[in-house]
Amino acid sequence: MSSYTPTTRMVRPTVRVENQVKLSTAGRRFVRSAIILAVATAGFIATANGFGASNANANSSAAQVTFQYVTVSAGQDLWSMAEELAPNRDPRDWIVDVVNLNGLGTTEVLPGQKIALPN
Repeated sequence: MSSYTPTTRMVRPTVRVENQVKLSTAGRRFVRSAIILAVATAGFIATANGFGASNANANSSAAQVTFQYVTVSAGQDLWSMAEELAPNRDPRDWIVDVVNLNGLGTTEVLPGQKIALPN
């Protein structure tokens, strides 16, 4: 039977680390005060700038937005729809508007899919 002896060995350091920098009580108090001051200043600036508050002026009545919807037929794609429904616009711009308006990930549409058209 053969005995296995590892070629490398992990050894713990034998020298004790004694040159650690330790803050005095006054030094710790200074660092703690500096951190508190920095957090308080950031909070004051955020509050003064209205961080997290809505600066939008909204009326009490909701805006009515209506769209025209079209159901995609078999064999139809956005390019042919752009040529048919928006002949005076660049089809690329119209397709980008449709993709953004409907939250589509691609320009592919499926038959029976209902999409909103841009105005």
